Amino acid sequence: MKRTLFPFVLSIAAIWVSFGFVSAQNKPCTPSGGLNFICGLQAAEDLVLVPNTRWLIGSGMSAGSGLHLIDTQARSARTLFGTGVASVQADKTKFASCPGPLDPKLAVLHGLSLRPAQTGRYTLYATNHGGRESIEVFEVDSRSATLTATWTGCLLLPDKLAVNSVAAFSDGALVATVLTLPGKTFEDVWAGRNTGVVLMWTPESGKFQTLAGTELPGNNGIETSADNREFFVASTGLKRIVAYSRANPSKPVRSAQLKEFAPDNVRMVGDRLITVGMIDDEKSCGGAPKKPEDIQCPRGWIADSIDPKTMAITELARGPAAPPYTGAATAIPVGNTLWLSSFTADRIAYRALK
Repeated sequence: MKRTLFPFVLSIAAIWVSFGFVSAQNKPCTPSGGLNFICGLQAAEDLVLVPNTRWLIGSGMSAGSGLHLIDTQARSARTLFGTGVASVQADKTKFASCPGPLDPKLAVLHGLSLRPAQTGRYTLYATNHGGRESIEVFEVDSRSATLTATWTGCLLLPDKLAVNSVAAFSDGALVATVLTLPGKTFEDVWAGRNTGVVLMWTPESGKFQTLAGTELPGNNGIETSADNREFFVASTGLKRIVAYSRANPSKPVRSAQLKEFAPDNVRMVGDRLITVGMIDDEKSCGGAPKKPEDIQCPRGWIADSIDPKTMAITELARGPAAPPYTGAATAIPVGNTLWLSSFTADRIAYRALK
């Protein structure tokens, strides 16, 4: 992928892509650092759990990686949307401004959000940097033994903006994070200077609007509350999960301050927010990152559970560096197993929860 594909996305994940820091394929798929792996999923940066099933859906933040379906029981994965597996049924009523189907060879799918639609059906939103800056929309059908995903449309981003993560409210409104606005850098993120913002799209307006007051150093992962009244943003630069009121997002209403890691994605699992990130002060890497290429070094990871009402933090799990795996971006507990995505590796990881 060319560096010029999305120069305004200087998130940790995008840095890996734009600088070519993507792990080589076909490295041994043997356990490492207490983790087991499912391999062959290039840069599966985000994960969502399909409710009441054994399925996880993973993104693919490398050109052509596509969407992946992970069987948490069989410990296996297959392509859900990609080259040769690309079901398309355009909804031209809902997505009249979408220029056409997503080319699976170009797709660079990043953040994910899954919302119930009808019984056994869901709407999947995926931020995309391949061929166009957009949020791609899929219909997921879990009613049969073989789960399927069909592309139905897209929402194009305003010029020169690219979104990192997306989250959906039950009424169809979306919130999405811009990690670095034009003119901002990831060095600004690490310095604690505001670089990003949250955008909102509603079916009524049909366009993206900037939510003034949501500016943070590195607006990364995002999630909505169960009652649709709030949304939560991961600030990489502040090492903080910040809660905002949907009715009045002009300032944060509360936050959870993390200590040892900068959060990447944040996901509501049950009644708790789960976030994960790479350990900052990794001694084997010379300490905290100071420049983008510093995150090439494999780092340990920490996953925390957060009460969305009180923002109280409980450590869920942690692990040491586990090369060739690195780049922990999403953590999802499924039963007694914790699943970890990666924004750079050719694998996802799992391990038992104590």
